Amino acid sequence: MNKQIIPLLLLCLSTSLKAQQYRFTQQDSLRGSITPERAWWDLRHYDLRVNIDPDEKYISGSNAIRYTVLSEGQSLQLDLQPPMKLKTVAQGGEELSFETRGNAHFIQMQQPQRIGETYTITAYFEGHPKAAANAPWDGGFSWEKDPEGNAFVATSCQGLGASVWWPNKDHMYDEVDSMAIRLTVPKNLVGVANGQLKGVTEGDTTKTYHWYVENPINNYGVNANLAEYAHFDSVYAGEKGSLPLDYYVLPQNLEKARQQFEQVPLML
Repeated sequence: MNKQIIPLLLLCLSTSLKAQQYRFTQQDSLRGSITPERAWWDLRHYDLRVNIDPDEKYISGSNAIRYTVLSEGQSLQLDLQPPMKLKTVAQGGEELSFETRGNAHFIQMQQPQRIGETYTITAYFEGHPKAAANAPWDGGFSWEKDPEGNAFVATSCQGLGASVWWPNKDHMYDEVDSMAIRLTVPKNLVGVANGQLKGVTEGDTTKTYHWYVENPINNYGVNANLAEYAHFDSVYAGEKGSLPLDYYVLPQNLEKARQQFEQVPLML
């Protein structure tokens, strides 16, 4: 027997034994399947608003979900993993009832969902999200400190699912056409998310950073980053015009970053 084949056979045997030992649950089916409660509506847009409190390791906010009706349906599945809590869901100013089964929440729509029409529901959530034990391989929030003792926070959820910290349709078969992300953070920090920064709103003790993604994006690619960042920028000569490049780094790494990120235009 070819000696190179032996390790491959052992790997296949090990994988087979692990598969036999694992018992698939209802939660696996609800997460991995295109359930009837997912199939009848098509994602169009998320408007995600998140307040992040690094001291308490606590987040709260809302997600306005715009969708188009594809077929008949009155029960809609949203995903949000414990210990995060789905507080309320509303449509047209009316609070909707829902049933929770583990990570999946089944919203009972009140108004008729007409095929071809576009509607919005808003889900309100809060809680202490799962802390990532070994990011990015283990998903959740990373609540760290920079060398100066300031909050240094990031998310990672490609494996575990975006619903580890915000309510969404947590299946990669459907993605939004565009997305707004608003991060409200302590005033001394900078909140960085996907897309382009459209503006900053200042409160008494907080700042809200308004980001916008103009292209389709998978939910597991949505990120929230907080730190006392330093910022610098440049311009890339794209095929269809100039593209702004923005960089956010820890202040003590600013000069190193200016040199290292000279490679970015070469990669682009």
